[in-house]
Amino acid sequence: MKLVPTSLMKHAAIAGLCLAAMNGARADAFAQSVLLIDNFRLLHSSGDAFKSTDFTTFFDNVSVTSTASLNGVSSTATIDGSTPDLAHQFVGLPTSPRAENDFAHYSALPSVPGTFGYADQNMTGNAVTIGSRAAGARVETRGEASLGSDGHAGGRSDVGTQTLFQFTLGTSDSMSISFDAKPMTQAYASIGSGSETNAIARLDWSINIKNATTGEMMLNYTPGQLNGDGSTSRNGHAFGTSTYDPGWLTFSARSLQLNANEMYQLTINQSTYANAMQKTAVPEPGSLALFGLGLLGMSLMTRRRK
Repeated sequence: MKLVPTSLMKHAAIAGLCLAAMNGARADAFAQSVLLIDNFRLLHSSGDAFKSTDFTTFFDNVSVTSTASLNGVSSTATIDGSTPDLAHQFVGLPTSPRAENDFAHYSALPSVPGTFGYADQNMTGNAVTIGSRAAGARVETRGEASLGSDGHAGGRSDVGTQTLFQFTLGTSDSMSISFDAKPMTQAYASIGSGSETNAIARLDWSINIKNATTGEMMLNYTPGQLNGDGSTSRNGHAFGTSTYDPGWLTFSARSLQLNANEMYQLTINQSTYANAMQKTAVPEPGSLALFGLGLLGMSLMTRRRK
C-alpha cells in the first residue's frame, strides 16, 4: 500500500479547514437606541412652572406604541393615558433580554447579547404643578435589534406620536419648555459580514404649540442633538461600531405670546428606533470546489519542485 506523503496530507487538511471556515462564515449585527427625558416642565415667562390652576381648560392624553420584531414575527402594544407605562415588547432569545423598565444600554460589544427585537417605554411625573405634585416629567424609551444569526430584527418605541395637550390660559403669557435629555445610539456590524448586513439606530424628538383655531405655529422645536445627530449605522463594508453618547444635555425653548381664552394644542413626539439585518454570503458549491482544488494543486506543484 502506497502511503500519502505527510506534507500532502497537511495541505489537504488546510484546504479542508479553509472550506469549512468559508462554509460556516457568520456575521453579527446589533443596534440600540435609548432616549431619557427628565425634568420636563412647562414654564411661565417668569421661569416659574405653570400650575393646573393657570389654565381655564386643560386636557392631556399620551398615546404610546412599542413594537419588537424578528424575522417577520412582531409583538406590538399600545396604551393611552396621562402617564403611561407600556409593558416591554420582545421577540426572540433570550426571553426577555432585560427586565421591565431597564433603560441602561449595553456597553460590552462586539459580543451581541442574543437574537431578538426589543422595545420598552415608561413615563412618570407631570409637566405642570398639580396640587402638591411639583412639575417635572420623566419619559424613557428604548429600541433594540440584535442578530447573532442571519435574519431581520427591529425594535421601536414611540411616545407621544399622538400626545395631545389642549389648553386655554387664564392670563396671556408665553410658554417655555425646559428639560434634560440623555440620548444614546449604537450600531455594530462584524467584519466580513458583507453588503447585505447592516445596523441602524436613530432618535426623534420634537415639540410644537399651535393655535387650535387659526393653525398659527407658536413654537416648533426640533433639536438636532436629539434627531439627526443621533443617527448611527454600520454595515458589512463599514464594519465595526458607531456610538453616539454625548451624556446629559439641557434644552429649552420659548413660544410666541399665547393669548388668554384662546385654545392651543401642544404636541410632543419621541421615538427610539433600532434595526438590524444580515444575510451571510456563502460561496456557491462550485466556487468552494475550485478553491479547494486550487489549494491542493498548489501543494502538489510545491512538492514536485522539491
